[in-house]
Amino acid sequence: MRSTPIKEVVNVMMNKNTNGAIKYVGFSMRSNLTYRDIFMSKYGPGAFDELQDMILYPPELANDCKYGRNGSSLDDGIIYSEALKKNLRSLAKSYFSGSMQYRSHLKAEKYGKHQLSLTPTIFWFDNIHICETSHYRKFIFDPKLKMVAKGGFVEDKLSPVITKSVERLGLKKGHGRFGSYLLDDHSGYFFTGHLDGGSFMTEEERTRLLIKGKNMSK
Repeated sequence: MRSTPIKEVVNVMMNKNTNGAIKYVGFSMRSNLTYRDIFMSKYGPGAFDELQDMILYPPELANDCKYGRNGSSLDDGIIYSEALKKNLRSLAKSYFSGSMQYRSHLKAEKYGKHQLSLTPTIFWFDNIHICETSHYRKFIFDPKLKMVAKGGFVEDKLSPVITKSVERLGLKKGHGRFGSYLLDDHSGYFFTGHLDGGSFMTEEERTRLLIKGKNMSK
């Protein structure tokens, strides 16, 4: 939906200082834009405090003005209707006014840079993400581990496995081998959205359909 720091994310994942801990980075969408709030409401303040200690703020994801609340990436967004723009502005307003996702991030702002964050997620979202192919081949789809069968729906099958791992081993250790994180630039807007492939039309197609309808009504 809008420009995304893919190169920077890959650099973070490849950085030797992370010791290969970041295996998966999902780009925020409407349903997980306030993931920290979702986690807090489900697991309570104790677990949330532990989650906060695990949030990553890589220097590769600090920038001057591209992302964040007043970032230029918002101007690059592909938004197809005024109604959707209005809906997104309303969502951003609620993000800044009351979300834990935003309030818990304020402490990371420093040195005049806007810092993007990587929040650990125990839900494996199948929306747009970057993941090591070896992580899929050698771990997620490993038949010996019996987590996800070939051709299986990863989000549906793997997420309960991560949750059980966390319940058994604790948040940090249970999450560690999955290495799944969500990217947020704390702009109040998500990075990606869904289009209805069955009904989506370009502006040119819409115009042609409108003209056709007017001609038929004459």
